[in-house]
Parts: sequence; C-alpha cells; structure tokens
Amino acid sequence: MKKIAYITWGNSSQIRSYRDFSRYLDQMIYLREIESYDLSQYDAVVLPDSSDGASLRRIADQLNAYVAQGGFLIAFCAQGIDDWIEGIDLKWQPINTKDWLWWTKPRPYLEIHQPEPKHPMCENISLTDMSWHWKGVYEHRANARSILNLDDDSHSLFLDFDKLPNGGRILVTTLDPHCHNGERFMPATTRFLEAFYPWLNRELVIERDSSDFTMTYLQSMDSPQEWQPDGLAESFEGTGGRVNFHPLYELNDAVFATSDIIYLPQNTDEIFLETQQKKFLSFLERGGHLILCSQPAVCWLPFLSPFQAVPPRPFSNIKVRVRDDRFGFFSNMDRDFDGWQGIFGQYARGWTEMPDGAIWLTDVGSAEDPKPADWLWQYPTSSGMGGYVFMHAGDNLVRYPDHGPHQQGLVRDICLGLMKLGRDSGPKRAGALPSKLTVEPERQASF
Repeated sequence: MKKIAYITWGNSSQIRSYRDFSRYLDQMIYLREIESYDLSQYDAVVLPDSSDGASLRRIADQLNAYVAQGGFLIAFCAQGIDDWIEGIDLKWQPINTKDWLWWTKPRPYLEIHQPEPKHPMCENISLTDMSWHWKGVYEHRANARSILNLDDDSHSLFLDFDKLPNGGRILVTTLDPHCHNGERFMPATTRFLEAFYPWLNRELVIERDSSDFTMTYLQSMDSPQEWQPDGLAESFEGTGGRVNFHPLYELNDAVFATSDIIYLPQNTDEIFLETQQKKFLSFLERGGHLILCSQPAVCWLPFLSPFQAVPPRPFSNIKVRVRDDRFGFFSNMDRDFDGWQGIFGQYARGWTEMPDGAIWLTDVGSAEDPKPADWLWQYPTSSGMGGYVFMHAGDNLVRYPDHGPHQQGLVRDICLGLMKLGRDSGPKRAGALPSKLTVEPERQASF
C-alpha cells in the first residue's frame, strides 16, 4: 500500500494543517523521533514550511539517503535546504515580493506566473491559489521543471526535479502554505493545500475513496442468536462492506490489522477484554472504529464508565428516542425500531457517562431527565486521526429492528456512517468530531 509521511517539527501550524488534510496523508512523524522510522516505506515525504532549519540539518543524511534510494521528497520553504540537499545543486536567492501589500491596491499585481508549458500540477492549482508571497527564490536548473516563476522568468519559486537517479524525486518551493493555513490566515494558502494534497495522491496513484471495508464481529457467546446472527452478513451486500466472524478468545494481531470496524456484542467476557486493552487502544489510535454493545461492570477501556439503569416505571422511560442523527445511523429506522419482538427495554434500560467531546445520539429515561443510551466519540490522538467509538449501553444491536423492510439494517448503517466519517471528515480535532475548516472573518485576507 502506498503511503505519504508528513514530518512535523512540532509547531502548532504544522500540526493543525496535518489534521486538516490527514485524510490525504498516512503518518505524522515527529522530527526529533525520525531516526526510529524507515522512510523507505513511504512513497512521499512532506516537509511542511516553518520548520527549524537547524533541526532539518540534523536529519539531512536520512532525507538525502531516502531520495537516493528512490524516494520522493517535498520541501516547503525549508530554511537552509540549499546547504544540505544533495544531487540537485540547489541555489537560493533572497528575492521577495516587491510589495507585501500588493493585494490591497486598486489594481493588485503579484510578480509571478505559471510558465509554459504548464506543469501538470497547475491543472489543479490556479495562479490565484499560488499567490500570497514567498520566501526567496531558486535559480533555474536544466534537470528541473519550474512550476512557478517570477514574472521576468529569471528565477523559480517552485521546482520539480522529477528524474533523479534510482527514481528519486524532489519538489522544492519557497511558498509557505502550511504556516498560514494553520494560523487560519490567508485563504489562498488553504485553497492551495486543498488542491495540492489531492494532486499528490493522484500523482502517486493513491486511491483513498474506496468504500471497501471489513467489520469483524467478535463471537462471544455460543448461542444461535449471538454467535453468527442470521442475515447480518447478507445486509452488507452491495455496500462494499464484508462481515468477518471471529471467536473472541482467538483474538490476535491479525484481527486488528485486517479490521476497519470491530463489533462487540453485549454478552461478552469483560475480564478477558481488560487483558486486551492496549491492543484495542492501538487499534483506535491508528484509525480503527469500535461498536460496543455494553453495560460495563468492568471498565476495560479507560473512557468507559459503569452502566447505570433508569427507573423502569413508567414504561415510557425505556422507550428509546433518537436525539441526534446527523450521521444517518438511524435513518432507516421507524419510531419503534427499539422494540425487539415488540418489547421495549431490550434495546437499552440504562446509560453510561459520555467522555468529553462525545455526541449524544439517543435518549433513555424520563423526558424530564433523559440519559444517553447511545453516544459517538472520536478517540483523541495528536494527529487527530483516531477512530470512532459507537457506544450502545444495551443489548446486541443485531436484534434491532426485527421487523419492517430494514431488518438487520441498523448495524450496517452504523458501519457505513463510521466509514464515511473516517473517509471524508475533513479537518479533525483530537477528541472531537470533524467540522468544516473555517477562517475567522476578521482575520481573512482578500487573497
């Protein structure tokens, strides 16, 4: 599988930009820990702008070796790169824009253009979206295509050395989009990155829009209704999803590695699960999703809390009501979806405390004092790429509904919703659910 690494020095704008575009990337690597990584496993390595020049020089040998072995290095406004980069004779000149306030003028003009014949990248990124300012320029080189020139064609702001020995490649630019996008300043930089990262994925022939996924149902109790529920696998037909049934006590690393979603029925050995805590947390950290049908007595994951029942009288207390269905989990369910064989209370008779940042999906309990029977939460990671937890404080979800045209559809629809969240969530914030990238109006520039 082809992968893209992103090397962060650790500053806020780089980390925030990684979270914004993590759906196009595979690994954020902390620069001070890069020696522990084998860069040859990545088809491209991105050095975002605003990194400390001395820190980059410290890892220069590793980066040069990566390119010499056929790697693709992309360096944005890397301070002092011309002093340590090998194989391309890079020469930087301290020429900047003539007027930093060009965009405020009645007839704004920035002295750059995309030279002909245009680089393929320019099919996706317009000159307008490359226009804010730059930090010096590079001298032209015969073995590099220029993507962006000064208006007199004397120097380049963006060079592509695309035919280096052993299949190596280097893109260098004096543009600094990650810094300004991460600071939520200069919308042109955000537009640039919104086009650049899809282009990079296409250039590497990386397809990230596949709807194929595997949901592993952990078989916990040997009973006809629990071990391999009738109709569950069939309900995924035509969705791109497949169901893998796997015994709980045979849980191993391969299950975690090959699963996109892991499903746990309610009647499960919590003492055994506690021994597997580290593996489940690692699964969430790398972006795997969990569906937990649970009334915890043992809080075997650190974000779980003990199950609490609601008063069972009047019976309307245990009639579950959908509160928030922004992700379409319950979109195919009628108002009585929770009444398995017509009996309310089987779906959920109580609730669990939600971790910070969770979304409250369904109500149980009285109208005056409702509690969350279902909630959704993203596992917090420094990269913002943690997987999602669908927590159901009740019986095995495969039972609901047991009537109507969408029988067995609830688990399928929850899985589809989780996979959609993981694929196109856009900017991510650790511990919270995704939202669209916004730029504060008072901070917006007009370019």
